[in-house]
Amino acid sequence: MNPYDDKTIADAFWEFESGLMSILVGLLPSITARKPIAARTKVAEAFEAYYRAGGVQKASALAKNRYQAEIDNNVPLEDIARYEVGGSIAVLVNTAPAAFWTLLLIYLHPGLLDDIRKEIDACTETSTVDGLTEVLRYRSMGTSVWEVMEDTYLDQWLLKKGAMLQMPSRIIHQDVGLWGADVTDFNPRRFLPEEKQNRPRDACFRAFGGGKTLCPGRHFATNEILAAVAVFVARLDMKPVDREWKLPTTANTNVAAVVMEPDDDIQVEIKTRQGFKDVKWAINLNKSDKIFAMVTEDSNETEL
Repeated sequence: MNPYDDKTIADAFWEFESGLMSILVGLLPSITARKPIAARTKVAEAFEAYYRAGGVQKASALAKNRYQAEIDNNVPLEDIARYEVGGSIAVLVNTAPAAFWTLLLIYLHPGLLDDIRKEIDACTETSTVDGLTEVLRYRSMGTSVWEVMEDTYLDQWLLKKGAMLQMPSRIIHQDVGLWGADVTDFNPRRFLPEEKQNRPRDACFRAFGGGKTLCPGRHFATNEILAAVAVFVARLDMKPVDREWKLPTTANTNVAAVVMEPDDDIQVEIKTRQGFKDVKWAINLNKSDKIFAMVTEDSNETEL
């Protein structure tokens, strides 16, 4: 009963996503952004029908718990459906591309796949998360937005009270003065503990924003991506159909996205990893009091 199983609803979501910026900052969006607004309404109505039909009872634990929390706080069903459209941006627009880039860059860099497989196969504590951090530095482009509360001088620059201040992470992540001469390269070992002296302070990593604009779902997204990538790498081999890995361009990425989106599909051949053909897999998710310290704000929490 997933609303996105209906292609017209899935297409409507991407119509909404492509026009998101025109809704957010456009002039008279009810006139100039009619198509994305209509598409957003169509997706919200589909989710409302889904909830009324009891579809959420067959959904994941995450979807059930989120829905129940909203019901317990007397959120109208129409608003719950609208929230789900916004939540889809985090799941489909940011998390899925992040998993895509992580897999692609792992298979693209010689030796990296073998190193990660050794970690996963040994079932030990791994440093794979640091590779994901580099993926996000390399391919994220989110912008934190702040409101200036009082007239403030930054050197000779005056920030007026009430003005909106934007902080694009891409500018920081591509600053050669911060990251060094290889700033434009993907370096999967850049964020390993032994490389700490060769990179700037943790606050310069802004893929999840920071301060009051810090992404509250960063740990969930991190675990989701790492789990999917780990299972894929452990079970499957993948190679490009044209025999050579190539990074796709990202020129058409929606400016409102946090993670760059590939302009074109990559044709690949996927098969079961040698030696694992007859293996049956059972995947269990267990609770843990440990978290991945992805950003400087996590430094006071338990680090893995």
